[in-house]
Parts: sequence; structure tokens; C-alpha cells
Amino acid sequence: MLALRTSPPSFGIAEGERIARDLYGLAVSVSALPGERDCNFRLRTADAREFVLKVQGVATDAESTDCLVSVLDHLAEQDPTLAVPRLFPTLRGDAVGRFNRDAIDYATCLVSFLPGQLMTTSSPSMGLLQGTGSILARLDRALQGFFHPSLTRRLAWDVRRIPELAEFCGYIAPGELREGVEQVCGALRACLPRLRGLRSQAIHGDCHAANLLVDTDAQSISGIIDFGDMIHAPLIFEPAVAMSELLTEAVAPLASVAAVLHGFAQGQAVQANEVELLYDIITARHAVTLLVHAWRRHHDLSGARVLDQAAVHSGRSLQQLLNADRGALTCTWHEAAGTSATAASAPARSAGHADLARRHRLMGAGAELFYERPLHLVRGSGVWLYDPQGRAYLDVYNNVPHVGHTHPTVVAAIQKQTAILATHTRYLHENILEYAEQLTARLPAHLNACIFVNSGSEANDVAWRMAQMATGHQGGLVMDTAYHGITDAVAALTPGVGRPHDPRVVMLKAPPAGVRIGDELSAAQQAAATQDADRAIAELRKRGFAPAAFYIDSGLTSSGIFDPPAAWAVAVTARVRAAGSLVVADEVQYGLGRPGSHFWGFERRGLEPDIVTLGKPVANGYPMGVVVANRALIEAFQAKFGFFSTFGGNAVAAAAGLAVLKVLDDEKLMANALSVGAYLIAQLEAVAARHECLGQVRGTGLLLGLEVRGRDLPTAQRHTKRIINALAAEFRILIGYEGPHADILKLRPPMPFRREHADLLVQAIDAAATAVDSDGA
Repeated sequence: MLALRTSPPSFGIAEGERIARDLYGLAVSVSALPGERDCNFRLRTADAREFVLKVQGVATDAESTDCLVSVLDHLAEQDPTLAVPRLFPTLRGDAVGRFNRDAIDYATCLVSFLPGQLMTTSSPSMGLLQGTGSILARLDRALQGFFHPSLTRRLAWDVRRIPELAEFCGYIAPGELREGVEQVCGALRACLPRLRGLRSQAIHGDCHAANLLVDTDAQSISGIIDFGDMIHAPLIFEPAVAMSELLTEAVAPLASVAAVLHGFAQGQAVQANEVELLYDIITARHAVTLLVHAWRRHHDLSGARVLDQAAVHSGRSLQQLLNADRGALTCTWHEAAGTSATAASAPARSAGHADLARRHRLMGAGAELFYERPLHLVRGSGVWLYDPQGRAYLDVYNNVPHVGHTHPTVVAAIQKQTAILATHTRYLHENILEYAEQLTARLPAHLNACIFVNSGSEANDVAWRMAQMATGHQGGLVMDTAYHGITDAVAALTPGVGRPHDPRVVMLKAPPAGVRIGDELSAAQQAAATQDADRAIAELRKRGFAPAAFYIDSGLTSSGIFDPPAAWAVAVTARVRAAGSLVVADEVQYGLGRPGSHFWGFERRGLEPDIVTLGKPVANGYPMGVVVANRALIEAFQAKFGFFSTFGGNAVAAAAGLAVLKVLDDEKLMANALSVGAYLIAQLEAVAARHECLGQVRGTGLLLGLEVRGRDLPTAQRHTKRIINALAAEFRILIGYEGPHADILKLRPPMPFRREHADLLVQAIDAAATAVDSDGA
């Protein structure tokens, strides 16, 4: 996003002198001027003429240079006496100079240097504030009819970009300031439809006190400079930005800025509905300053220093605005603008929290909710979720939106196909065939045909029936505390769902917690795995059953999140195959590149499954499940049972699945899981080493677990819940827990999870663990 990062090219005084001489024929003395995205010099000739030379990288923002030339030409034509810079051509008569240094192309503009002092050096009177509004109105009258394509670029300082900037709220320390910024973000987002309905045009968009010049007596505005952040936006943004910036720069108090609006209204008729939105725009501009500063503190320290003072003043001023009576302020501004509050449109109603009592009545009090303080979420984007107040929550839990919440590629695919056809697989359709081809191409050759259903539970249900048919057996083997779904059939394969233990199913022990993928499995450990498999098979035999299927979630998630060497899985599967069992790899949680090292979890485990099952992550949350097996096995199942799922594999679901595969490839999300997972493991291990309540880091890629400890199991479980709820309530980071004893922090974010998100997570876990260690309760 433009202007989020500062990136001016680096040129010294001598180079500025050379450029002025070579391109403009000027012999000058040179001094440096500040610039956010361009390198600026003040030039002075021997005969006391003064100019400003602006240098910008062509590849960085070529459109801005072209826009500057166009707008200065337009203003010179429409209002020749307006106090704005005038453009001077090169020796060749070009509006823009060109040169190359170190194989990089640069563009230059030479403009007049305007006399006066920056408003930041003065304490403006009410007359000067009113004059500020007046010259802004005059400027905008001259800008009417002007347009340039760059006015629609994604500029961080445009308050309409708040939904994109809001994800950086986590960079602001917890407390009232972050709460306030989140509140403002939510309010601005809610009124975006009303903003889009306001009259709009080209505006300067950045008239803060460092871009306004005053005369020597500080009685009137002598110039407006820096047209680099122009946008096409609602006209009311012009005075609103000026009012906000005067507050954030501590140049004028809140009680005085209405004078700017009054002066503006003398030259431009202001409408009542525009005044009604002033509070939201002004507070949003404050929030933008704080969010840009917070982002830069993590990614652009030199750029952050430029905003250090503004951020301090913005924080104070924003708290003052939030504590003020909005209605009273708006009435004051109506009076200044000469508008009537009664003519204004009603404020947008903000969404409230979900009514728990209503939920209990309609869904039953036993309907599960996460966290001690249940969340009401209304929107998602990437790795972020948002509540009705616009507060952003970092999602480190949900694997269903595999490539990110509301990924535009997936959304577009679903919308496009829904608008054409949504029907089932008893008709021919190319989407499902294309998807099956792309999916099976990523699997071993013997897994070459698919059955499509609506969920992972249904996929595991079908695989269970298929295994029993193929083997003639009725028994099942699963891992300790496994989870494979909610249908009646696979509930037997999910010991933790609360039903009585099914005699047809026996659990195997989890692999040794201390061994990892690169470790050698000792002879004793390998023998223990073999013996445990033999024990489970023998237990089934005692009950009168032989194993039809060994089900394994390849992430070993419910067992506690483990990453054992392949020798462990080889030892187990050798025994269950010898007993006549098929192997079913449940890839709902760990497939599609989540391990980072492999596209499928079973590959990392060293397994050769007979059946693979997939669930809703394959379509990013659109209902779809898949059973993949050998074509001969699938056809035998079809011949015996005539299986059909009405919605399984419908054209819309297939379109979503194809889009997910495309995004995984285009955005290299498997490689991202590998690098970010390794980085996160290292950071978590460093944090765990500092805290008594934290133990082993488990897993790999973007499915990780962090052990929580206590003096006994109940204490560890309390610590786990405390950390999870603290992350949600205080840091707005969502995680879960896992394992037979519910003492493992479960970290399973969407695949676009990046290092900067990992940093937020680790910092929050560090703080929450510090609180736990401090009292040990």
C-alpha cells in the first residue's frame, strides 16, 4: 500500500547540484528537504531565485510524477494566482527530467519555492484557521474537473483504507489506545457506504501544518505545497483532513478547528450529510496515523521516527475525541458550516453482540462456544476476523478457510459458478472432472479416483463402509483420543464424542513425545510401537473382530500434535496390514501443504494409505468432502451400494476446490508453511525456555502445539485455559487447545500466516505466560 513504507531515493547534496546543472542548466547552492517517498532539494541561484527539485524512482511511483505535472498545469490554467508551486521545464523543454544511476531510472520535477514559514512553527489564530479553510475551498474549486488515474491508487493515508490498515491494530500495545483505534476502525467501516454516496472530486487530501505556509506575521496562508498524496475522494475530506491533522500535530485545540470548516464553507457549499460524517472521518485520520506509525515501528524504523511526535499527539487527541460528546461536536460543526442537523441522515446503526439468551433458546444451551467471553464475529479477511465494532482478531485456529478467510479468488469462483449452474454429479459437468484430475495428480498413482460428499465426517463415514466391504472385517483401529467426525458410524472412530465406547474400535498409543521427524527411532521405541499395534489387534480379536481400517489423522492432532519419524508409522502399519486392515489417512486437518515439507501429511509420516479422506478446507469452507482411493475399490463400492450424495461434488463446490488449488500454487503457500512454521517453532522454543508454565513445542509447518505445564494436571489445564482466554480477550488472538489432557495450545492458522503474524502470536504468548508464572495459580 502506497505511503505505508517510506522509500525516498538517496542522493547527496553534490548529486542534487549535478542534477540541477545537467538537466536544468542551473548553478545553485543546495540544501536537503524532507520527503516521504521522494528526495527533495531546495535550490538557490546566485541571483536569489529559489526552486525545489524533486527526485523519484520511476519504478516506485511513476504515476505520481505524471499526476504532479498534470495537476500543476491544471491549477496554473484554472487559478493562476493561487499560491501553489509552479512547474519549470528541463533544458530540453520537458516537464519531467530523466536520468539513470546504477541502472535505475529516476524522474525529476523542478517547481517554484514558495516563501513563508510552515504553520507548524506558529500558534494559529482563529483568523488564520478560517483562512486555511478558505484557501482549501479555493483550491478545490480550481481542482473541479481534474482527474488522473493515480488518484485512485491504494494510499495508506486515505481513511477509506481503514479496513486494510485495521489488521495492524495488534501492533498497538493493549489498552485504551488500541481499544479506541479498533472502535474507530469499526465505525468508519460501518459508514463507508454513506461516504461512497457523497459528492467527490480530486482533492489535495494532505493539508497538514507541514504542507501549509504562512506569512511572516502568521496572519494568512501564503502557500500550499506537496501534492504527492492527492486522491479522488469525498470533498468533505479536504477540511476534515486539515482539522484532524491540526489536532494530531498539536497545532490547534479541538475547540478551534471548527474555524477551518467555517472558512471552507464560505467558498464551498457544505452539505448536512457531510457534516454528520465529520466525526468519523476526523477520528479515522487519527487512527490512520497511529496504525501507520505502529506498522512502521515493526517494518520501517526511519519512517516511524518521522511520525513519533504525531503518534503521541494523535493518541492524546483521539482519546479526547472519544471522550467528547459527539452530538455536541457535530452541532458545533453544523453551525460552523451553516447546515442543519435536522437535515442530516441518521447515523448508521452499529451491530451489537449476539444475544446469548436468544441463542440458548433457539440452539440449546449446550451449543458449544469458544472462550469465556464468547466472540461475535461478523467478517473475515485473510488471517483476520472482525467483530461488530471492527476490532481485528488474529486467527491462529481455523484451518477450514485454508487459503485465508474470504480469499478473493475463491469467492469469485463460487460467485461465478453459482450464477451459472449449481447441480449434482448425476449430470455431466467439467468442473468436478477437472478438480478430480488436479487432485489425484498430487497423490500416489494408486489413489486415482474420487467419491465426493459434503464434509470430512461424511468422507470418513464412506471410507469406513468401504473398508468393511473390502476386508470383510468390522473392527477399527484409531489413535488415542482420535477425532474423525460426527456421523453415527464414525462416532465409533471418535472416542471423545461422549457416546459409550464401541467394542469394535480399539485405540493405539501416541508416538513418543520426545522424538521428531529427523530423529532415529530406537530399537526399543520401534518394538514398543509394534507391540502396541499387536496389543490393539489382539484386543479386537478377543472381542470377536478383525481390523477393517486403521484410521490416522496424519497430524496426530487429537492425540497431542506429534511429528514422529517415519519409522514409527512404518512399524505400526506393517502390523495392521498383516492383520488384514486397510490404512485410511485422514487429511482434513493436515493436508493440502500444511506440513510445509509435503503436500500431504501421510507423505511426511511415511504412510502408504489405501484411502485418503478430505473435508471442508479443500473448498475453503464451502461444503465439500472427498474420498480418494483406487478406482477398482471405488467401483466395487459403487456396485454394491450404489452410493450417491446429492450435493457432493456439485459444480460450485468443485469451482471452489479448483480455486483453492490455484491459490496454493500461485501464492506458494506450502513453502510459506515451511518457512513460517520453522520460524514460529524457533520463536516458541525461545519463549518456552523462559517460562515455567510452558514446555515442549510440537508439530511442524502450520500445525503446531505448545505444551502447558503445572504442578499437577488440573493446574496445567487451568493454565491452558487462562492463556487461551487471555490471548482472545487481551491480545485479540484466537487459538485453541488439544490433546488427551487438554493441556496443549493448538496453533493451526490459515495458510497465508506470515512471520509478522507469528511475531504477534509469540509476543502475546510470552506476555500471557508471564502472567501465569507470576502467580502460579
